[in-house]
Formats: sequence, structure tokens, C-alpha cells
Amino acid sequence: MKIRSLKNFVFFIVLALLTLPAKADHITIVTEHLPPYNYLEDGEAQGMSTEVVQAALEAAGHTYEIRFMPWARAYQIALTKPNTLVYSIARTNEREALFAWVGEIAPFGAALYQRADQPAVKLQQLRDARLLQVGVYRGDAKEAILRKNGFQNLQTTEDDLLNLRKLLLGRIDLIAIDDSVIGPLLKEEGIAPDKVRRVLGIEEISGNLYMAFHKETDPGLVSSVQRGLEVIKENGEYEQILNRYLLIN
Repeated sequence: MKIRSLKNFVFFIVLALLTLPAKADHITIVTEHLPPYNYLEDGEAQGMSTEVVQAALEAAGHTYEIRFMPWARAYQIALTKPNTLVYSIARTNEREALFAWVGEIAPFGAALYQRADQPAVKLQQLRDARLLQVGVYRGDAKEAILRKNGFQNLQTTEDDLLNLRKLLLGRIDLIAIDDSVIGPLLKEEGIAPDKVRRVLGIEEISGNLYMAFHKETDPGLVSSVQRGLEVIKENGEYEQILNRYLLIN
């Protein structure tokens, strides 16, 4: 073999090795039922956030297993088990040091809603609702934000659907819920969208949803997944996923 050919051969071998993941780790992922971001359909993980996470991990060369469970349990597992990945999670000041953050995976908004047949609640700021009965998802970031703002009358449940039902039955005044979640829940219950009214956005928590690892996860693994996320944002796959769900980044 000629010297130049040998050098070229060695160059391409080294290049191939550098572009491969340093280690194809198998990652345990925990999440909740939160359409349209993440949900199970016929036993398969679906949703906008799910597709982004899957695409990023595949771009990084990792295999994975996604487990669905109540949010409080998923959150606790991600806090205590290294190399565990959690999504879709809001990034708040209180959570900043608790996780190794990978990156943004979906646009997100949350708000207070009331029954549309009730007198309109007039709120200038979040704290104006502190004397009302507000339904919230236990362990969710919205609960933490409301408590931080002095809310004492929170009624917590295991999922958003129970809160919606309580609202429609008149057992609570408001619910704190994601803007993209309330529509699918109303449809699931066979209820027209005009039966509820959006009262006030929860600005402190609106913005984007993330995926994050347990804070003591191998930094090389975190970096690998971060790079996978960057790849799908650079090649247009991320935008294509969001557009399929009619949410524009």
C-alpha cells in the first residue's frame, strides 16, 4: 500500500472513531402521561417531547427505555437514580441545581383556568388568586410556583384530569394547567372548549420544557445527549417535529 493511501486510510479510520459516541449507553427514561408532549398509545410512547427525546438519543447513538408513571414518582426517581433521564420537565430556579440539564425540547405555557359559565375572575397578577380554591397537579412545578407566591388554598390531585373534573363540578374555582394539555383533556372528556376560560398566564413557568439527567450522571453521557439534541436542531428534524404538532418554536 502506498504511503499516501495508507495515510488516507488511517485518517478516515480516526475520523470515523471520533464521530461515533464514546459509549453507547442504555438509558432509563422516566416521564408522565402529558398529551401532547408525552403519552402512551397502543403501548408505544408518543408525543412531541417524546419524539424529540428519541431523535436526540438516536442521533447520539444510545439505546433507551421509556417508563410512564405519575409525575411525583418520575421526579423522585430522577432525583435519586444516576443516569436516569426525565422529560418533559420545567426548569425553575428551585430545580436548577438538582439536575444535569440537557436542553430545551418543546415550547410550553401554563395558566389559570375557570369555568366559563361563572363570573369572570379579574386578576392583575398571580397573587390576586391566593384566596381562591385552586386545583393543581401534585409535585408539578406549577404547585411549587403557586406555593412560592403565597397560595394556601391549593387542592392537589394525582393528575390534571381529576382537577378538570373538579373544576367542571364546581368544587374548585380555578385550575393551574398547561395550555397545550387542557385541550386534549376536554376532548377526552367530550367537553366543548368554550366551557372553560383562560384567566391568567403563569409567566414564571412559561417558556420551554426540558430533558434532564440526575445531577450525578456521567458528564460524558450528558454531553453526548446534548450533542444529539444539537444535531437534530441543526439538521431541521426538531422543527419538523414541532410543526407536526402545530407548535412553532
